[in-house]
Amino acid sequence: MIPLKAFRFLLPLLRRERSVILIGIFMILVGSLSQVAIPRLVGLAVEKLESGIGIDMVIHIAMAMVGIVLIRCITSFWARQTVIGSSRRIEKRLRDQMFRHIENLDGSFHAKLHTGDLMNRFNSDVEAVRLVFGPAIMYSVQTIFILIFSVTLMLRIDWQLTLWSLFPLGLITLLIRFVGPKVHSLSMRGQEMLSDISVHAQENFANAPVVKAFVVEDAEIERMHRLSHSYFQQNLRIARVRALSNSAFFLFGDLALVTLLLIGGLRILSGDLNLGEFATFNGCQLLLIWPMIALGWVMNLFHRGAASAERLQEILGATPAVDDSRAMDGLNVDRGEIRFDQVSFRYPDSTGAVLEQISFDLPAGKTLGIVGATASGKTTLLNLIPRLSPTVSGQIFVDGHPIEKYTLDELRSSIAMVPQEPFLFSATIAENIAFGVADASMDEIEKVARLVRIEDEICKFPDLYDQRVGERGVTLSGGQKQRIAIARAILQRPRILILDDVLSAVDSETETTILEGLRDWTQDLTALIVTHRLSAIIHADEIIVLDEGRIIERGDHSSLLKKRGRYYKLWRKQTVESELEGLQ
Repeated sequence: MIPLKAFRFLLPLLRRERSVILIGIFMILVGSLSQVAIPRLVGLAVEKLESGIGIDMVIHIAMAMVGIVLIRCITSFWARQTVIGSSRRIEKRLRDQMFRHIENLDGSFHAKLHTGDLMNRFNSDVEAVRLVFGPAIMYSVQTIFILIFSVTLMLRIDWQLTLWSLFPLGLITLLIRFVGPKVHSLSMRGQEMLSDISVHAQENFANAPVVKAFVVEDAEIERMHRLSHSYFQQNLRIARVRALSNSAFFLFGDLALVTLLLIGGLRILSGDLNLGEFATFNGCQLLLIWPMIALGWVMNLFHRGAASAERLQEILGATPAVDDSRAMDGLNVDRGEIRFDQVSFRYPDSTGAVLEQISFDLPAGKTLGIVGATASGKTTLLNLIPRLSPTVSGQIFVDGHPIEKYTLDELRSSIAMVPQEPFLFSATIAENIAFGVADASMDEIEKVARLVRIEDEICKFPDLYDQRVGERGVTLSGGQKQRIAIARAILQRPRILILDDVLSAVDSETETTILEGLRDWTQDLTALIVTHRLSAIIHADEIIVLDEGRIIERGDHSSLLKKRGRYYKLWRKQTVESELEGLQ
């Protein structure tokens, strides 16, 4: 049986196309009637010839057949045009819906699925579903109509001969019931294997420098060979099942013809059937054989599509951990004041807390420096402000309102965030800097480039600001990528600026120069700066020191040095290291 419930979530897309699909079904109905009319006219012509009536009647019948064939051609064209066209629109809307949904899911979802797996579902699985709503539906409806019209005509001619002739074709239905679930499970596993191949290829292509640096090309090639071989073997299993089923379909179809020849021949000899009726009966049965054989291919499409639909449902059924359900319309971020009130956070699959009882007040236009050891919760704290992850307990306020009261669009549009590992698109330098600011002028782009001290380096490229940076900015150094990402952030002129250790790839002198250049530009912004270089935050209005998710020290640079605690030790260590570097 076809697992139709797998397609239930696609009903809204089908409803939008129902009028077009109904037109297509009507065209298939007319085309099927014209197909069945051909053997009836052939039988009528044989009867006329057998009775000795003149050739004129046969010519008239032949002319009628020509007209019916033309009708069949026209309806066949429009049936394909409407049904296949409808399936393409469903495919487009499904892919758009998936992309929109994936874009709105939070980081916890993306941590569970590899990019390669998502791409396979986004492309291969959507295509498998399209084949169901295109060719599979079209040929299924055509088979049903031809079966109804042909069997009705055959029963009118000789019901006993009809039963004998349909018995072998009935075995095809039993075979489909047996083979269908097998094809479904094999197809599901095949799609999973294809996802594994996509994941492996995507990871290797995206991290080619790492693979080469560790000299593991041969090992990665061998792993791809194993994955490809497993997928190859799985496809052979599917092909074997399909080959056996298709052979059986042809066998049962041929048995139906043999049955007609034997039983029909005997009834002609006994006078219960004339040659015209036999010709009509034979034509109808021939019409049934191909649709019944094609039904096996259609069932394979349905089962493969059902397997893909289940995989798509896993994505579309995922709900974002953050949404606008508590948002108030018209509430805007005006100043950028931030307050954490006893905020704690832990990841869904983790028992330990990443942040515990974090509280601080950051007035609008002020700067907060955040320091701490690796895995102390610095990046997690920053991610909570634009609601990239939900808080477990406590509340975060922006301009005195809980962040849940702002729509995600309003909250995030007021925040510019530069992550620890900046991502650049495979576009020009100018397009990367202007990302998110559609009306940015070239003067504005060049101004922010000067502020982050990268303009001189851009001018060394052959195409200047029109230089393409390659996938993920592969043609740029780490420091260049970080500075372009900062330029992109400040060009948005946000109310809140978040910098997550974004100058780790430049030397301390360049970092100091960049931060001094940004000071005037960002003086009205509320800024949160995570850094491992304390020199980057000595002018911050307040600094907090995190350790294992808790604030262990807080104050400005001078007061923290006087406490001679963790911050003081870090400062002394970095000061000594800087002095030693100066002596070299």
